[in-house]
Amino acid sequence: MASALVAAPVAVAKAFSPGHVTGFFEVPTNGYRHFLHKGSKGAGFSLDRGIATTAYVYESAETDYQISINGSKTQNTEVSRWVVEHYLKLADRPYYVSIDHDVGIPVGFGLGSSGAAALSLSYALNEALDIGLSKVQAAQVAHHAEIACRTGLGTVIAEFAGGFEMRTSAGAPGVGTVSRIDLHGYKAVVLCLAPISTKSFLTNRMDEINGLGGVMLKKLSESRSVNDFLRMSREFAETLGMTGGLCKAPIEALRSIGLDASVALFGQTVFTLVPQNRAKEAEDAMKSFGGTLLVCNIDSNGARVL
Repeated sequence: MASALVAAPVAVAKAFSPGHVTGFFEVPTNGYRHFLHKGSKGAGFSLDRGIATTAYVYESAETDYQISINGSKTQNTEVSRWVVEHYLKLADRPYYVSIDHDVGIPVGFGLGSSGAAALSLSYALNEALDIGLSKVQAAQVAHHAEIACRTGLGTVIAEFAGGFEMRTSAGAPGVGTVSRIDLHGYKAVVLCLAPISTKSFLTNRMDEINGLGGVMLKKLSESRSVNDFLRMSREFAETLGMTGGLCKAPIEALRSIGLDASVALFGQTVFTLVPQNRAKEAEDAMKSFGGTLLVCNIDSNGARVL
């Protein structure tokens, strides 16, 4: 197949999806089987760091593709493979597609990387292969990929919308509903300590989650307060036993300076949202704990073709 790459690509497209942190959620047990109606309700925020994906399309006698992450070819891309294979079936003839994910967030730490990969890839392929889906339909493909691969439930609709958001009814973009809360002049300070598999968590812990997430969402829709969001997110993570271990000391360090914090779902990742003038203080409180420390703005645009 390498010989195909001697020729110039017939099309190139690039798209970006923000990363995302979920504070609390619930999964409605409405019995819907169709992927468009599956998903979660909850609250969280999009980061101005995420994944930019470029799709290169080449003429080819056979359909094939390769995927690389930050310049290295990789096999460990279940969600991306699902999306590429879906689009290659929609294409009008065989193509060879080369995908490059430029990943600007740690993977596996509860920052929505699989959703961001699927969403940026879906937008890029829709454009490069000239499939003609609307923005909403292309986002639905990414949501379907996450549901099929059991890597997420509400991440895609949140990253599609951007901002500090409440997902008020479950489902894919165009089906689920999102209400954004204005949040100007805030920074996210995020400390990634160790990864957790979303897939294993989604399989084993759902019963504990649902009642609590629903009550919290109702409270947040009344107060629309960032402080309530942080406090309830911490209570939610405590209930799941996620605020101990590596996350305990950084949370205590932030609370000792009057900043509430919680753990991203799902990763051993401590986060807080602070006014810009306190971002340095929050960063200083967390930097002695190792891990990867990110100080980000909130992405209010959502995923987009670049």
